[in-house]
Amino acid sequence: MHRRILILASWYPNATSPVGGVFIKEQAQILAEHFEVTVLAVQTTGLRATLRNHSYHGIERDGNLTIYRVYAPTLPYVPHLSLLSSAYFAWQGLRQYIHHHGRPDLIHAHVVLPCGWIAARAAQAWGVPAILTEHTSPFTVHLYTRLQRYLVRETIIHLPVLAISPSLRQRILEFVPTTDVRVLGEVIKTRFFTPSETDAEPTQSKKRFLTVALLTEQKGVDHLLQAAALLRQQIDCPFELVIGGDGPARPRLEQLARQFGLKDICRFVGLLNRTQVRDWMRWCDVFILPSIHETFGVVLGEAMACGKPVIATRCGGPEFVVEDGCGLLVPIADPYALADAMKQFLQDRVQYDPSLIRESVCQRFGEEAFLRNIETIYNEIWSKS
Repeated sequence: MHRRILILASWYPNATSPVGGVFIKEQAQILAEHFEVTVLAVQTTGLRATLRNHSYHGIERDGNLTIYRVYAPTLPYVPHLSLLSSAYFAWQGLRQYIHHHGRPDLIHAHVVLPCGWIAARAAQAWGVPAILTEHTSPFTVHLYTRLQRYLVRETIIHLPVLAISPSLRQRILEFVPTTDVRVLGEVIKTRFFTPSETDAEPTQSKKRFLTVALLTEQKGVDHLLQAAALLRQQIDCPFELVIGGDGPARPRLEQLARQFGLKDICRFVGLLNRTQVRDWMRWCDVFILPSIHETFGVVLGEAMACGKPVIATRCGGPEFVVEDGCGLLVPIADPYALADAMKQFLQDRVQYDPSLIRESVCQRFGEEAFLRNIETIYNEIWSKS
């Protein structure tokens, strides 16, 4: 009989945010291959919407997963109320789950607030082993207020913590140096993100650069556009830039592309589903992630699983994901360095082996590697309980 794992998710995909917390969903799906997995996902919602629907929870099936959705009503622009509401309804949802189904063998929380704190309380109240995986980029968003700092401290002094990169581990230790924290990277779906099965295409006349991101200031796409403009001025070598994703910065970025005279070589293709992301990654020659801050950089791993070399900024996570022989790392917010890295590919000054790039990801972050590592961690926790 499989052990029962209850995932408490502060973020999880939903109808209004289909990609939010998708990496937590993917971990849950892979865990379900070896365990009986239930997800309790907390989602804030407007007070009017909750009253109109008269519902604070919902239940659904997704393959091998059972998902309990807990809706936490809140008012806009009241951060403390949003946090406390999410924590309250997460706790009530957990109590109901345990009342109806009994205690799980382990609670695995994702993101310290609110679900990490709830997991720590549950471990004390019911003696259930618990662990927290922290994904937040940057971690300091949980430390703005005195209440947040108190709750975070009370959580991480009581739970073992998995940080998704060494840089995130360091940020956590800077806040509470005694935290029991180790590194376990995000899982990359290497069974899905694979090189194209068709024969290699003939050499293209244009090099094809791709980025896929939520279009916010943090993703640094404005610096990539500036780099593309610099590149056109520096050398006469054709290339194409495709930008996938959507977000609040998109109108400004499209205006910037026009301002830089990139309309003929730069395309914005909008929000992409997973299959479309894979198709574009197979299409490109080089994947670029120009972020200001990344705790990990899942899209880098996905592109590398497709055998593509990458260019990324040294912003925390990419230094962990991108090994030697897989691509180039450049400083943050430096369009000149980005342009120089792109130029190296345009002038064929760098060459990479797609099979070695893919192997780098599969061995460290693929499904089998994740299951092997997480089972070892779970068994350590159970041996102490």
